[in-house]
Amino acid sequence: MRITCLVTLPLLSAAIVLPTKASAQVNISVAFGSRLGPEIGVFRYAPERLGDWRANYRNWRPVTLYDINGRYYRGQVRGARPIQVYSYENEYFLPPQDRAWSGADRRYDDRRQPTQDDYGRVRTYARTTVDPRLGSEIGVLGYSAERAGDWRRNFRRWTPVTVYEVNGRYYPRNAVNARPVQIYRYRSEYFLPPNDEGWIRADKRFNYHHQPKDDDRRRVRNRP
Repeated sequence: MRITCLVTLPLLSAAIVLPTKASAQVNISVAFGSRLGPEIGVFRYAPERLGDWRANYRNWRPVTLYDINGRYYRGQVRGARPIQVYSYENEYFLPPQDRAWSGADRRYDDRRQPTQDDYGRVRTYARTTVDPRLGSEIGVLGYSAERAGDWRRNFRRWTPVTVYEVNGRYYPRNAVNARPVQIYRYRSEYFLPPNDEGWIRADKRFNYHHQPKDDDRRRVRNRP
């Protein structure tokens, strides 16, 4: 990922902003096909990846996501908690925990700042490079008959789509070394096909040459 201004930070014994107090998590029921959009992967802010926030935060865009059962989406349902994060070059991350950051960005809505739970659950910085041609990461889920219904009755309502896997993550566009994987989409929900022998060749629209592998089925999650 290209950084317009990257500053190496020394280790400082600086005061740290404590996130807002964690709120009790309420389990929210989400109907199949709810227009949440795909799950958004959110990271901790890392200066070694994003540079010193003082020099770079104006390049970041404040974005409101919605916490639904500990996962983050662009869309919302009743009971979802809004949380403001930053977006930069197709990545989403929590704001810095530096005390000096509080109030520094007037675009940021402090009423929607992360809680302790958010800082505890998001991904930590990993030294990887994502080809920007891939687009934004897509959250892919496992097929669930409880959510999607019996595939024999419902599969014609689902749209086969090809996503591209790189380092265990899925993207909407192709790039070098990306592996095509055919999955289904219903409204804005992306999920693997059924793991049922009867499904093989049942859907003439589906490209079975690109069907998911065992690794795909092991790594995806279920919708909350």
